[in-house]
Amino acid sequence: MAIGTWPENRGSRVMVRAYRGKSHDEILAAFQRDAELLLVQGFEPAGQHYVAGAYGYWFTVIAVLLILVGIGLLLVAAMLLNPRPGTLVVTYLRLGQAH
Repeated sequence: MAIGTWPENRGSRVMVRAYRGKSHDEILAAFQRDAELLLVQGFEPAGQHYVAGAYGYWFTVIAVLLILVGIGLLLVAAMLLNPRPGTLVVTYLRLGQAH
């Protein structure tokens, strides 16, 4: 799912969109769907940047502390087996316009 667009008015030659989802496949599907729709409107992907997802600092600290009572092992195992998906940021350029 696209989580943001900059600039919002789409009158610019450059558009930046961010995609986030529950899985990497969902993120890529949203990007591919948007890329096809935006190509019809004259925008082409010019660059991409992926930021890997991570569990929060406090979640990690609590999981490590709970290892002392045993339940933390389950949390750490879940964190390792189910990494959080990240955010894909794509820059689109409008084709055929002068600078």
